[in-house]
Amino acid sequence: MSLFGSLFTGVSALSAQSQSMSMIANNISNVNTVGYKRNEAAFSSLVTQASRSTVYSPGGVRASTEQTVNQQGILQQSASSTDVAISGSGFFVVQASPNGSSTQETLYTRAGSFSEDENGFLRNSNGYYLMGWEIGDDGQLVNATADVASLTPVSVGFESGRTKQTTRADVVLNLDARQNTGLAGPHFSRSMTVYDSLGQAQQLALDFTATATPNTWTLGISDPAGGALATPTSAMTLVFGTNGKIDRVATQAANPTDMVLDPAGSATGSLRLNLTDIDWANNSDATQDITIDISGFTQSASDYSVGTINQDGAELGLRTGISIDADGNVVASFSNGLTQNLARVPVATFTNPNGLQERSGNVYIQTSQSGAYNLREAGTAGAGKIATSSLEASNVDLADEFSRMIVTQRAYSAGTKIISTADQMLTELLQLR
Repeated sequence: MSLFGSLFTGVSALSAQSQSMSMIANNISNVNTVGYKRNEAAFSSLVTQASRSTVYSPGGVRASTEQTVNQQGILQQSASSTDVAISGSGFFVVQASPNGSSTQETLYTRAGSFSEDENGFLRNSNGYYLMGWEIGDDGQLVNATADVASLTPVSVGFESGRTKQTTRADVVLNLDARQNTGLAGPHFSRSMTVYDSLGQAQQLALDFTATATPNTWTLGISDPAGGALATPTSAMTLVFGTNGKIDRVATQAANPTDMVLDPAGSATGSLRLNLTDIDWANNSDATQDITIDISGFTQSASDYSVGTINQDGAELGLRTGISIDADGNVVASFSNGLTQNLARVPVATFTNPNGLQERSGNVYIQTSQSGAYNLREAGTAGAGKIATSSLEASNVDLADEFSRMIVTQRAYSAGTKIISTADQMLTELLQLR
């Protein structure tokens, strides 16, 4: 083989080392890029087949890009409640625009620096919009499947305020066993605040009257403002044991249509009083039902007292914050103490994440080398866990990059020596007479 083969071999060495240096430069430039995965040069030889073993034909070298998408970067704490990172395998699903989701290219990223944009969508610092499964008001996923077509841009802008009507309550109080039953009742009254479907506070009056029968009381519940209850339609009977605690079995048996004992027949079960179809006469929901746990009622020879009255309703509360929890739920918080899950962020996994194709903005697209995506809930079936208020740092190691830079520089210099030496040999050849 002529000396020209050596020249071309030297040229291939320069080209390969130049590509390696480009990768090193790009890695160093992105050392502070959230979720960035470094690229490395993988060298392979190019062989020219010779027809005779006594003749050697030089080949060359080529450099190909080897991705390290599967290598985890260090997780760093963040001050933002919507910053998230994935600890383990997987990617967030994102799109370039929140509009026309079904026609857009689906992208995948590890950069979880999300924040609310001017239209209420969660978007990362590279401008890509977070996709998730929608959660309905009942707390259940809406049309959630393993297909990215079931995902929608995560929007939190419409959640300006929220109310919650009361559905459950529990009351703990003590009735005075020394009560003179000869006096007209009610002997003890207590009101409790509940909320209707409009978030308006309403009062329920609880009136207790001791009867001539030992350890037996009647309980009447009414709306002082004139609202109507479908049930109970009359005063209910409360039976107490000699130990001062409410006899749950006897009380439920005396009010079979108004009370439920769970489990049935259990002396220690939960005794619940059911109020149904409450009409507050104010254009709110006229079919509101409230279940009151009265298992904490006691009777003792002491003053009337109320321990606790708890209920799950709330007046109108304004949105105070948005966060993403460890299960991937996008949670809205309100000033009245309520929280609401708006969406759930899935984690997309690939058989070969290093086969993904890189795009600008620290995102990737699926390729035949990566395999098809799998949408999973965080922390299940091999998907990574979501780290809240955290960001994944670049997996670039500066010490390693500088070391490889030195090696690349020396290899490039050696390549130039091949070319200069071959050139000198060609000059000697041309000078032959």
